[in-house]
Amino acid sequence: MKNIKKMIAVLLTTVSMATLLTGCGETTYSAASGFFYSGDKGHTYGDGTKEYEVGETVYMKVRYKVTSDSKKASQVSVVLSIPNVENVDAKYMDGQVITPNFDAVNNVTTYEFTANASTESNEQECVIQFVPNAAGSVTMTLIYDDNVDASYDIQSTLEFVEPKADNTENDTTED
Repeated sequence: MKNIKKMIAVLLTTVSMATLLTGCGETTYSAASGFFYSGDKGHTYGDGTKEYEVGETVYMKVRYKVTSDSKKASQVSVVLSIPNVENVDAKYMDGQVITPNFDAVNNVTTYEFTANASTESNEQECVIQFVPNAAGSVTMTLIYDDNVDASYDIQSTLEFVEPKADNTENDTTED
């Protein structure tokens, strides 16, 4: 009976030490995010896909939240990439301006954010207004840094179409 108790004690000690060693310092991150669009100049937002005409201002809200299993807050980088657009305006909800980076060679505008990650993280959001400069399908991506598993990265696709021709005829009344 003493040998069984000793073996159980040794086994429990070994399992406890292995758990401590493998879990030591490893913080696990998860993320939640979404793209939302406004058809009424930013008054209301929804998550449905919409077509926008080239030259028409697009109002997009990006929401993101990064949580971790640590009470101590850490920072996670988040990058939003939007191809084929002309930057108009990008702001956090408190009004702070977000400066874009534009890659003229690849015609891609990127915005970099920092998310505070902890067990009690708050959702963050920003509003981006831009004007599509070419017709076609455009896929925007929101990518988290290497701390967050790539499965949490998201994409959203919008369709940009050529403006519809104005069908109104000129008034040709005589005086």
